[in-house]
Amino acid sequence: MKEVVSKIKKATTGLANSNKQIIIIGGNEVSVQLAEPLIKTGQNIVVIEEDDYYLKQIQERVDVLALKGRGTDISLLKEVATDKTNLLIAITNNDYENLLTGIYGKSLGIPNVVVQVKEIRNLDYKIQHQDFKLDLVVNPFAKVIKRIKGVIRPGMELEIDNFMDKRVQISKFNISHQSSFAYNNLDNLKLPEDSLILAILRKGRVIIPKGRDKIYPGDTVFIICQKGFRGKLTQLVNYHSTDKEKIVLVGGGEINYQLAEYFSKNSVVTIIEEDRRRCEELAENLVDILVLEGKGTDIDLLKEEGVAKSDAFIAAGESDEANMLMANLAKKLGVKNSIAVVKDINYTYLTDLSDIDHIISPSASVVDTILDYFYQGQVGNNTIFEGQVNVSEVRVKKSSKLANLELPSDLIVALIKRDKNVIIPKGESRLQRGDRLVVLSLAVKGDITGYFN
Repeated sequence: MKEVVSKIKKATTGLANSNKQIIIIGGNEVSVQLAEPLIKTGQNIVVIEEDDYYLKQIQERVDVLALKGRGTDISLLKEVATDKTNLLIAITNNDYENLLTGIYGKSLGIPNVVVQVKEIRNLDYKIQHQDFKLDLVVNPFAKVIKRIKGVIRPGMELEIDNFMDKRVQISKFNISHQSSFAYNNLDNLKLPEDSLILAILRKGRVIIPKGRDKIYPGDTVFIICQKGFRGKLTQLVNYHSTDKEKIVLVGGGEINYQLAEYFSKNSVVTIIEEDRRRCEELAENLVDILVLEGKGTDIDLLKEEGVAKSDAFIAAGESDEANMLMANLAKKLGVKNSIAVVKDINYTYLTDLSDIDHIISPSASVVDTILDYFYQGQVGNNTIFEGQVNVSEVRVKKSSKLANLELPSDLIVALIKRDKNVIIPKGESRLQRGDRLVVLSLAVKGDITGYFN
């Protein structure tokens, strides 16, 4: 244990720019994907892993303090945790170890504790938030299911925390081919009064939009509006067809089972599964769903089932490579929206190189959720969208018209706070001396206060 204390002291010596210490339990690929961006923010990362192979792998790949051990070893946690420890992340493959580690972390006074729970039946709200007082419990498969629902039924998938003011909200819309926003320039959109498009997320990259920018299917659009405008925005963004959607699911696992239950209420759903026994179970438990025994790589079967005219094709079988192949094949046959679910997080980077519309990884969903929690100011940071965008508050020193300011293209004024009022700005809005502005800018931008002096 003295060796552990010595390593921690050496690692923290001279870290004048380090904000806080983050402890990650589990040395897997998710840990690597989390550690890399967190290190860039100046955090001091400690990874605890009991397996020598994974311990060596993480030491070679990222600049962290890697210690052998388990998160359920409370004596080790006591030695590792310091007064700078602000976040504990437990992401081993064992739900119960993660939960127990989270409980220990809270008992040691660590202010932010995040745990991964893979079994959906372990996700009891009372256990998570009331009994254990954990800050965030992430289920990778629930996140994938929610993401796919948002892709196929785009709209108000979630609301970002109101970090600006309780009287406004920022809402997220996934844009489909049927959306009234698709293929339109921002200048042509008739948004309700007191609403503003703040950002467009396109294949992982954030765009601070201007009037000439165009919105495409697959984009995620973030809109700020006054409280109570959400319903009006939802109706405006989404076009609802009277025809039932046709959805084809390949693979009879938990993800597709839950998706089938959800979509069967308003869609024509077909499940293709090659295991006969599983087909019988699905047919017995799911109502109004066609279950076919077969392979998703069978072109003749796909053609017979009219995949070319389907609205969505989701490949969520056991093999990553087969899922990629099937989703790519379905897209070539003409399906509107092809989705591949993969275990290997690295496959998600191939989206731009393939015809597949969405490559979704449960592990990537965990990484995104935890980074969102970190970046959205929950643990003292002031960036959003995985650190791509800074959120700043600037005081206006000189009155002027907003349109007359020579603002760069990667910066947008999201909100004007004036006395007790909040104003969602337009180009013609006037800024008054003493106004406080909430400003979004790309993270590469330096000091922005000079634009408003």
